[in-house]
Amino acid sequence: MNHIGHVSDRGAGQIFSSEGKILEFEGLSSLRSRLPAFKIVHCHGVFDILHAGHLAYFESAKKFGDVLVVTLTDDPYVNKGPGRPYFNATIRARMIAALEVVDFVAVSKFPTAVPSIETLKPHFYVKGPDYRDMGKDTTGAIYHEEKATKAGGGELVFTEDETHSSSALLNMFFPVWNDEQQAVIKQVKEVGGMELIQEILDRVKNEKVLVVGEPIVDTYVFCKPEAISSKSPSISAKFMYEENYAGGSMAIANHLADFVDDVSLLVTHGGEDYFSGMLKSQMDPRIRVMGEVFSDIPTPRKTRFIADDKVQRLFEMTHLRSDQWAQHDPNPFCKKMIDLAARSSMAIVADFGHGMFEGAPLRAIGDLNTFVALNVQTNSSNFGFNPFTKHKKFSYLSIDLKEARVAYHDRYSSHLELVTRIREDFANQDTAVSMTLGPQGSYFLPPKGGTEIKAPAFADSVVDALGAGDAFFTVSSLLVKAGAPQILVPFVGNLFAALKTKIIGNKSAVSRSQLIKAASAVLK
Repeated sequence: MNHIGHVSDRGAGQIFSSEGKILEFEGLSSLRSRLPAFKIVHCHGVFDILHAGHLAYFESAKKFGDVLVVTLTDDPYVNKGPGRPYFNATIRARMIAALEVVDFVAVSKFPTAVPSIETLKPHFYVKGPDYRDMGKDTTGAIYHEEKATKAGGGELVFTEDETHSSSALLNMFFPVWNDEQQAVIKQVKEVGGMELIQEILDRVKNEKVLVVGEPIVDTYVFCKPEAISSKSPSISAKFMYEENYAGGSMAIANHLADFVDDVSLLVTHGGEDYFSGMLKSQMDPRIRVMGEVFSDIPTPRKTRFIADDKVQRLFEMTHLRSDQWAQHDPNPFCKKMIDLAARSSMAIVADFGHGMFEGAPLRAIGDLNTFVALNVQTNSSNFGFNPFTKHKKFSYLSIDLKEARVAYHDRYSSHLELVTRIREDFANQDTAVSMTLGPQGSYFLPPKGGTEIKAPAFADSVVDALGAGDAFFTVSSLLVKAGAPQILVPFVGNLFAALKTKIIGNKSAVSRSQLIKAASAVLK
């Protein structure tokens, strides 16, 4: 092998400053052609806290070739839970570049290592010894990395060095959790911790889930506010671009698809061309989508005008009609819902209050002969007309504080008093209840008179809170159905919701691997 010291853009054999080692991501594609005589070795990770294990990993990796290239995940794509990364990508890149053994560093603006491998095409892609048994990688990412490496003519290899965990070191020496969070983390560890969470997630894969509820198209119009209009006291903004996201029951189904092998989605919609295209392009292909098409009733659509640089909402406009059952016979829809529920182990009912659950369909929900998880939302378009109390039978209810206050016409009772009242009102059904409290976390009251549990939130820097409640509802429903230990319901639910707040709108779903990575990091 050829040994070259520090390689720079100016050629081999010269030593430059650590800053000179840091490349733009696109610059990775030309390294092999610029250095044809050298074997390129590639390592990828977050590398939040550099430690002895990292140094040993890099030194062992370098032995496979001549040029060591380290790519690291940019801040928005680090899925290790709230408070991570501790150091931003610029600092992490500079720290790695300062190591003599490293020749080049680049920051990847992608959530996985695959684009880095595909761009660099290394001769050797190096992982630590923990990945030698590839079946133990619960995310399955190692298989995609191996495929990408082989496609570029390279080989996946492993080091033998002792490993350490940046997450464990951070949790030990740089704690980001307050006393309440640490207390809940301790409780989660005591009931089985990460091992039990993975066991439950494996178990729920066998559920057959029906999702029924309004689909909502979330249209985000990104614009740049410029000034107050000269002709009226209104904001003038420059149009930048526009995106449509699959929201409402569609977002819930997309979250579920990575957790459950059998997901059906039942909706009504207007059959618009753009919406039909969304069903094909934005719905996970593993989901069976069924529905009634009413061409005279538009698919619920909420258009939000967003300040592009800060993801702040300037204005919202809705395209909604709630009279579909006044215009169309609901019985075919009810029959389909009852038949699908009978073949499912659980039904997730998402009542956004836009007309689906009125009259016959509302009564049919009470007749479903399966585990029913219910979420009933209060929003600006149905305020006062969509209380959860209109539903008479369900196994699990997830709502927020405002929705409880509206339903009970109660402005001043505490969170706990309200959630206790809910459970007492449905005591004959052994109903479990979650109440989300936004930044304050959530309450969970198990069925059969169990003791209430409060878990704090785990969100830190929020990009967009839209859909966080739906995310909490989705994963907590699975946990309640699986009979998970009580503390896991609000803990995992809050963590899943925190991951959702990192995503603009419903641009993508939170995956099972993202949840596992985040929970593993928190519980180190």
